[in-house]
Amino acid sequence: MVLKVDYQSLTDRRPNADICLKCGVCCVANDFFCHAQFDTQFDPKNTFVYNCLEPDKPEENPNIWLCVSCHKCEEACPYDVSPVEYIEATKKKAFDKGNSHAGIIGEVDAIISTGFAFPITSSTVRTRDRLGLEPFQPDAEDLKVIAKKTGLSDKLEEIKEGSQ
Repeated sequence: MVLKVDYQSLTDRRPNADICLKCGVCCVANDFFCHAQFDTQFDPKNTFVYNCLEPDKPEENPNIWLCVSCHKCEEACPYDVSPVEYIEATKKKAFDKGNSHAGIIGEVDAIISTGFAFPITSSTVRTRDRLGLEPFQPDAEDLKVIAKKTGLSDKLEEIKEGSQ
């Protein structure tokens, strides 16, 4: 089995990339505890990484969104391959094609518009006050500028309009 994700620049940096799908150490190493290894759809013969990268169109595989980019696979890899680089590149390709999980779209939208990955609720405010923490000072202006200049804002709007 060869890696079906065709990202030449990553393969150039990681010459052992084709070994990735033949190995699976990152998905079964007990001390690394990638959360995906606990999902019952994966096992030592059908690892999370194999499942994400083997299909003909990996950017259409919803399982790529299970990767939280913790880099534990990279730490466990005996071949200096970084499966997370391939999965992140696949996520980017999926996002660019509008194949993102709805939760991801909502999260990105929240971060760009508020500067936070979650809503600041009255419970959050009370808890911070009780702990003696400073109140949140939302300031997403820099994020909005970055999102606009990189095209992320436009792509996000395009995806949101396409899903309606």
